[in-house]
Amino acid sequence: MNRIAVLILSLLLGACGHRPIEGRDALFADQLFSPPAERISAERVFALSEPMRRYLEVEMKSALATRGLNRGLLEALYRKNGLHLEYDAAVTRNAAEAFEARSGNCLSLVIMTAAFAKELGLEVHYQGAFIEPSWSRVGGLHFLAGHVNLRLGGPSTGTRTTFDAGAWLVVDFLPGSQVRGLRTWPIPESTIVAMYCNNRAAEALARGQRSEA
Repeated sequence: MNRIAVLILSLLLGACGHRPIEGRDALFADQLFSPPAERISAERVFALSEPMRRYLEVEMKSALATRGLNRGLLEALYRKNGLHLEYDAAVTRNAAEAFEARSGNCLSLVIMTAAFAKELGLEVHYQGAFIEPSWSRVGGLHFLAGHVNLRLGGPSTGTRTTFDAGAWLVVDFLPGSQVRGLRTWPIPESTIVAMYCNNRAAEALARGQRSEA
Protein backbone atom coordinates (compact mmCIF):
# COMPACT_ATOMS: atom_id res chain seq x y z
CA MET A 1 0.00 0.00 0.00
CA ASN A 2 1.04 3.59 -0.50
CA ARG A 3 1.40 5.82 2.54
CA ILE A 4 -0.38 9.08 1.86
CA ALA A 5 0.32 11.67 4.46
CA VAL A 6 -2.43 13.50 6.28
CA LEU A 7 -0.64 16.37 7.95
CA ILE A 8 -1.55 19.04 10.44
CA LEU A 9 -0.53 22.10 8.46
CA SER A 10 0.45 24.12 11.50
CA LEU A 11 3.44 21.82 11.91
CA LEU A 12 4.95 23.18 8.73
CA LEU A 13 5.73 26.60 10.15
CA GLY A 14 5.22 26.16 13.87
CA ALA A 15 8.88 25.53 14.72
CA CYS A 16 10.37 28.34 12.63
CA GLY A 17 11.96 31.05 14.73
CA HIS A 18 10.91 34.03 12.63
CA ARG A 19 8.52 36.91 12.97
CA PRO A 20 5.01 35.63 12.16
CA ILE A 21 3.77 36.47 8.68
CA GLU A 22 0.08 37.19 8.45
CA GLY A 23 -2.50 36.87 5.75
CA ARG A 24 -2.16 35.18 2.37
CA ASP A 25 1.62 35.76 2.29
CA ALA A 26 2.03 33.25 5.12
CA LEU A 27 1.17 30.48 2.66
CA PHE A 28 4.08 31.42 0.37
CA ALA A 29 6.83 32.36 2.86
CA ASP A 30 9.67 30.74 0.92
CA GLN A 31 12.20 32.95 2.73
CA LEU A 32 11.64 30.88 5.87
CA PHE A 33 13.33 27.90 4.23
CA SER A 34 16.75 27.25 2.75
CA PRO A 35 17.00 25.85 -0.80
CA PRO A 36 16.41 22.09 -0.87
CA ALA A 37 19.40 19.84 -1.51
CA GLU A 38 17.32 17.83 -3.99
CA ARG A 39 14.70 19.50 -6.14
CA ILE A 40 11.73 17.24 -6.84
CA SER A 41 10.54 17.67 -10.43
CA ALA A 42 7.06 16.63 -11.53
CA GLU A 43 8.39 16.38 -15.08
CA ARG A 44 10.76 13.59 -14.03
CA VAL A 45 8.14 11.38 -12.38
CA PHE A 46 7.64 9.19 -15.47
CA ALA A 47 10.96 9.87 -17.23
CA LEU A 48 12.81 6.75 -18.44
CA SER A 49 16.49 6.47 -17.57
CA GLU A 50 19.02 5.00 -20.01
CA PRO A 51 19.12 1.68 -18.06
CA MET A 52 15.33 1.52 -18.38
CA ARG A 53 15.53 2.05 -22.13
CA ARG A 54 18.16 -0.69 -22.46
CA TYR A 55 16.00 -3.05 -20.42
CA LEU A 56 13.03 -2.26 -22.64
CA GLU A 57 15.00 -2.80 -25.87
CA VAL A 58 16.95 -5.91 -24.82
CA GLU A 59 15.50 -7.75 -21.82
CA MET A 60 11.84 -7.19 -22.70
CA LYS A 61 12.21 -7.97 -26.39
CA SER A 62 11.33 -11.67 -26.22
CA ALA A 63 8.39 -11.28 -23.84
CA LEU A 64 6.91 -8.43 -25.87
CA ALA A 65 7.20 -10.43 -29.08
CA THR A 66 5.67 -13.64 -27.73
CA ARG A 67 3.12 -12.38 -25.18
CA GLY A 68 1.98 -9.10 -26.70
CA LEU A 69 2.76 -5.65 -25.38
CA ASN A 70 0.69 -5.46 -22.21
CA ARG A 71 1.14 -9.06 -21.02
CA GLY A 72 4.75 -9.07 -22.18
CA LEU A 73 5.44 -5.92 -20.18
CA LEU A 74 4.06 -7.44 -16.99
CA GLU A 75 5.96 -10.69 -17.55
CA ALA A 76 9.23 -8.83 -18.11
CA LEU A 77 8.76 -6.65 -15.02
CA TYR A 78 7.27 -9.06 -12.50
CA ARG A 79 8.25 -12.61 -13.45
CA LYS A 80 10.52 -14.46 -11.05
CA ASN A 81 13.55 -14.15 -13.32
CA GLY A 82 12.79 -10.52 -14.13
CA LEU A 83 13.50 -7.47 -11.98
CA HIS A 84 12.92 -9.20 -8.61
CA LEU A 85 10.95 -6.19 -7.39
CA GLU A 86 10.41 -5.82 -3.67
CA TYR A 87 7.78 -3.85 -1.79
CA ASP A 88 9.23 -0.91 0.17
CA ALA A 89 6.93 1.51 1.97
CA ALA A 90 9.74 3.63 3.41
CA VAL A 91 10.16 6.01 0.47
CA THR A 92 8.24 7.08 -2.63
CA ARG A 93 10.32 6.83 -5.81
CA ASN A 94 9.88 8.08 -9.35
CA ALA A 95 10.05 5.63 -12.26
CA ALA A 96 13.84 5.72 -12.68
CA GLU A 97 14.49 5.48 -8.93
CA ALA A 98 12.14 2.51 -8.51
CA PHE A 99 13.80 0.73 -11.43
CA GLU A 100 17.29 1.34 -10.05
CA ALA A 101 16.33 0.25 -6.53
CA ARG A 102 14.19 -2.65 -7.77
CA SER A 103 11.71 -1.69 -5.07
CA GLY A 104 8.98 0.78 -4.15
CA ASN A 105 5.58 1.26 -2.57
CA CYS A 106 2.45 0.73 -4.67
CA LEU A 107 2.56 4.31 -5.98
CA SER A 108 6.22 3.96 -7.04
CA LEU A 109 5.57 0.65 -8.80
CA VAL A 110 2.49 2.05 -10.54
CA ILE A 111 4.57 4.99 -11.76
CA MET A 112 7.37 2.75 -13.04
CA THR A 113 4.96 0.38 -14.80
CA ALA A 114 3.11 3.31 -16.36
CA ALA A 115 6.39 4.83 -17.59
CA PHE A 116 7.25 1.65 -19.49
CA ALA A 117 3.68 1.25 -20.73
CA LYS A 118 3.53 4.78 -22.10
CA GLU A 119 6.86 4.29 -23.87
CA LEU A 120 5.31 1.24 -25.58
CA GLY A 121 2.26 3.27 -26.57
CA LEU A 122 -0.12 1.36 -24.31
CA GLU A 123 -3.28 2.86 -22.88
CA VAL A 124 -2.86 3.57 -19.15
CA HIS A 125 -5.70 4.21 -16.71
CA TYR A 126 -5.01 4.89 -13.03
CA GLN A 127 -7.32 3.84 -10.24
CA GLY A 128 -7.73 4.65 -6.58
CA ALA A 129 -8.87 1.74 -4.43
CA PHE A 130 -10.97 1.44 -1.29
CA ILE A 131 -9.07 -0.34 1.49
CA GLU A 132 -9.46 -0.56 5.23
CA PRO A 133 -8.10 2.64 6.85
CA SER A 134 -4.61 2.08 8.25
CA TRP A 135 -2.93 4.82 10.28
CA SER A 136 0.70 5.01 11.38
CA ARG A 137 2.64 7.60 13.34
CA VAL A 138 6.14 8.95 12.80
CA GLY A 139 7.12 11.43 15.50
CA GLY A 140 4.29 13.94 15.63
CA LEU A 141 2.95 13.11 12.15
CA HIS A 142 0.11 10.75 11.34
CA PHE A 143 0.03 8.87 8.03
CA LEU A 144 -2.98 7.30 6.37
CA ALA A 145 -2.27 4.39 4.03
CA GLY A 146 -4.02 4.55 0.67
CA HIS A 147 -3.80 2.36 -2.41
CA VAL A 148 -3.60 2.84 -6.18
CA ASN A 149 -3.33 0.51 -9.15
CA LEU A 150 -3.59 0.78 -12.91
CA ARG A 151 -5.19 -0.81 -15.95
CA LEU A 152 -3.27 -1.45 -19.16
CA GLY A 153 -4.87 -1.69 -22.59
CA GLY A 154 -3.45 -2.33 -26.02
CA PRO A 155 -1.72 0.25 -28.24
CA SER A 156 -3.80 3.39 -28.48
CA THR A 157 -5.03 4.68 -31.85
CA GLY A 158 -7.04 7.53 -30.41
CA THR A 159 -10.39 5.82 -31.06
CA ARG A 160 -12.80 4.31 -28.54
CA THR A 161 -12.98 1.03 -30.50
CA THR A 162 -9.30 0.14 -30.13
CA PHE A 163 -9.76 -2.50 -27.41
CA ASP A 164 -12.25 -5.12 -26.36
CA ALA A 165 -13.06 -5.39 -22.67
CA GLY A 166 -10.98 -8.55 -22.26
CA ALA A 167 -7.84 -6.80 -23.48
CA TRP A 168 -7.49 -4.75 -20.31
CA LEU A 169 -5.17 -5.96 -17.56
CA VAL A 170 -5.38 -4.71 -13.98
CA VAL A 171 -1.92 -4.31 -12.44
CA ASP A 172 -1.98 -4.42 -8.66
CA PHE A 173 0.65 -5.18 -6.06
CA LEU A 174 -1.65 -6.59 -3.41
CA PRO A 175 -2.05 -10.38 -3.10
CA GLY A 176 -4.66 -11.76 -5.49
CA SER A 177 -7.03 -12.61 -2.65
CA GLN A 178 -7.14 -8.93 -1.67
CA VAL A 179 -7.57 -7.66 -5.22
CA ARG A 180 -10.71 -9.71 -5.94
CA GLY A 181 -13.73 -7.56 -5.25
CA LEU A 182 -11.61 -4.46 -4.65
CA ARG A 183 -13.68 -1.33 -5.28
CA THR A 184 -11.88 1.23 -7.42
CA TRP A 185 -12.49 4.59 -9.06
CA PRO A 186 -10.62 6.32 -11.92
CA ILE A 187 -8.11 9.05 -11.14
CA PRO A 188 -6.20 11.27 -13.60
CA GLU A 189 -2.45 11.18 -14.04
CA SER A 190 -2.23 14.64 -12.48
CA THR A 191 -3.49 13.10 -9.23
CA ILE A 192 -0.75 10.45 -9.38
CA VAL A 193 1.85 13.21 -9.78
CA ALA A 194 0.29 15.17 -6.89
CA MET A 195 0.39 12.04 -4.69
CA TYR A 196 4.05 11.57 -5.55
CA CYS A 197 4.97 15.16 -4.66
CA ASN A 198 2.87 15.04 -1.48
CA ASN A 199 4.51 11.79 -0.35
CA ARG A 200 8.02 13.04 -0.98
CA ALA A 201 7.30 16.18 1.02
CA ALA A 202 5.70 14.23 3.87
CA GLU A 203 8.61 11.77 4.00
CA ALA A 204 11.08 14.66 4.21
CA LEU A 205 9.00 16.30 6.94
CA ALA A 206 8.98 13.04 8.92
CA ARG A 207 12.79 13.08 8.76
CA GLY A 208 12.81 16.63 10.13
CA GLN A 209 13.92 18.11 6.79
CA ARG A 210 11.54 21.06 6.63
CA SER A 211 13.30 22.84 3.79
CA GLU A 212 13.25 19.67 1.70
CA ALA A 213 9.55 19.28 2.45
